[in-house]
Amino acid sequence: MTDIIPENVNNSKITIICSAPDLASQNIKNHLLNLIEWKNLELPPESGFSAARESIDGKFRLVDIEDIHVFQDGLDRKLEAAGLPASLIIFASKHRSKEEINSLTVHCTGNPSGEARLGGHPKELAVSSPAAMKSILSEMKKLAGEKGLKYDVTLEVTHHGPTELSVPSIYAEIGSTEKQWEDPEAGEVAAKSILAVSLEKVPVAVGFGGGHYAMRQTGLLLETKISFGHNFPKYQLEFVDETLVRQAVEKSGAEFAYFDRKSMKSEDRKKISEILEKLGLRVLKESEIRENYGLDD
Repeated sequence: MTDIIPENVNNSKITIICSAPDLASQNIKNHLLNLIEWKNLELPPESGFSAARESIDGKFRLVDIEDIHVFQDGLDRKLEAAGLPASLIIFASKHRSKEEINSLTVHCTGNPSGEARLGGHPKELAVSSPAAMKSILSEMKKLAGEKGLKYDVTLEVTHHGPTELSVPSIYAEIGSTEKQWEDPEAGEVAAKSILAVSLEKVPVAVGFGGGHYAMRQTGLLLETKISFGHNFPKYQLEFVDETLVRQAVEKSGAEFAYFDRKSMKSEDRKKISEILEKLGLRVLKESEIRENYGLDD
């Protein structure tokens, strides 16, 4: 086993996970394979992965799985055991919604409530990568605009699994029906955006309030220097307690908080404000964020 697991920690790569049964994942994967050069990697017996490749420039790995993404708890350990340690895991995935909106989305994972129907563990959050989310979503917005692609580009709130990952991870998704999952233009935008990922440090907020598509948080992410780690929508605020907020802060490196105030009940604002004060985190208004972290002209 020692000759399979590299001793050099620098062998960790940004790792893109593509799922065989996921049509959007396969669409994105096909574009990734065409956009840059890859070399095939030999996998150890019973690794649990169907294929693995590394980009010629050594920055990325592309790993195929036969199962769906949300149930991949412990994936970081599995990758390391196969000699493929990850510094960041990007799940290339479909997004499904009843509204059937054309969408390109990013989000981190976690289960704020005591339920974990879609992978992960109850009341557990994964380690997020605010820098990766910001760079990928910003690139999606830019490329979709250049192509005239009529897709909503939006940050989603924290939801579903996997949660048991010590390596930072995010989802990059195409939504919301089979038509969009297989749309080659959306697949190209998602793939190019993933390859443009940056891990350069940015100011990080933890967000509270708003809907599943965190519209105000999305605007702040795209229009200022900040990013978000975990986001908890109004329908999950009843589950937010000190343990969850502490997890959100520690697992995203959040430096301050943001409230979508109008969407929040006064009792939720009060409860969460008290928790944040105890943890030494300020709540910044949108105007304060724009003033302090506005983009340079």
